[in-house]
Amino acid sequence: MADLAQLQSEGDLNQSPQRQAWLAQHLDETTRAVLDDDARSVLHQSLSTPCLNVLRSCQGSTIEDLQGRCYFDVHGNTVHQVGFGNPTVIAAITEQMAQRSFCTRRSPNTVAVELAKRLAQLAPGDLNRVLFCPSGTGAIGMALKLARVATGRSKTISMWDAFHGASLDAISVGGEAIFRQDAGSAAAW
Repeated sequence: MADLAQLQSEGDLNQSPQRQAWLAQHLDETTRAVLDDDARSVLHQSLSTPCLNVLRSCQGSTIEDLQGRCYFDVHGNTVHQVGFGNPTVIAAITEQMAQRSFCTRRSPNTVAVELAKRLAQLAPGDLNRVLFCPSGTGAIGMALKLARVATGRSKTISMWDAFHGASLDAISVGGEAIFRQDAGSAAAW
């Protein structure tokens, strides 16, 4: 397993003198106070907390911090690709929330069925059914379970040190060392 000291240049783990100097030089007192409150109040997931600054707003491909500075967001996580505050996405979400704020799978709804049909049409080969999942990490867990059922096997080939998600089943098939740290012995995986 990688030495954690090598990984401490990223995210919440970076408490280096260079990080402290950057914070002191570039962030005002209000921003530092919010970051301090965040550190005391939020249980952070390794590497996932935007601990360098505090956001005031996000629009399109830019983010603005509390000090009014704008940045081009190239992070690419989740739905950033469609832009922050995308009016088409907001309209679709608003309409959906007004009609069905939550849909249990015990009772299908037309929107989910139509989406499933469309995805099945786009899928290659004989992939003609979908399983909806609320997160990427959850999808990895579901895929692992489905693969075991479909093949009768329990071993998995994956990319070691690649990010598959932070749940125990997702980190068990590779995952970055920082997520595997203190999660049990590799023999148990």
